[in-house]
Amino acid sequence: LLANTPQVLLSYLYLAFNALYTNMFVANELSAYAHERKPLRVTSPVGLQRSTYWLNVPYRYAIPLTMISAVFHWLTAQSLFMVRITITNTDKQGKRVPAGQISTCGYSPVALILTIVVASLIAVYGVAIGYRRYPAGMPLASSCSAAISAACHTNEPGASLLPVQWGAVTHGERDENGEELVGHCSFSRLPVELPIPGRLYA
Repeated sequence: LLANTPQVLLSYLYLAFNALYTNMFVANELSAYAHERKPLRVTSPVGLQRSTYWLNVPYRYAIPLTMISAVFHWLTAQSLFMVRITITNTDKQGKRVPAGQISTCGYSPVALILTIVVASLIAVYGVAIGYRRYPAGMPLASSCSAAISAACHTNEPGASLLPVQWGAVTHGERDENGEELVGHCSFSRLPVELPIPGRLYA
């Protein structure tokens, strides 16, 4: 039980890192819609829509992370393991007779060092990805359903089946009474513009 305890911790860390990467990559892909027209990524694609990634992480990141995680688990298993020692005595006829057993935990210094190295690489990789800047222009939403829902409020039938881009559909300008009107930002299959700083948008 003691030898396998680190595996539980590693599984938790894998899920935590995967959740972190998922949020970062979802936010990055959503922000890219402000600069590039492309189909939506959905669970069940229709028309020109694209399917979602496995665990919402691009394959060029998901495959190496899965492989590193497997190596990490294997190295951990090699670092700390159960050892069973059988104690034997020699009888009068010269044959070995089991006299008892000792069960304990063994460890491998080489595997421990390699485990620490791989753990450091994973941590550095996570920090390095965290330094990537998201494309400017669209409010950071990640997986916030309220923000995504607001971006999807459009009056264009069938727009979700075509390549779309996020931007200002209308700008908030002042009416004849001097009241500032609220503009609207959403996904659109039609040409859009970047929001103007200082204007109000919904």
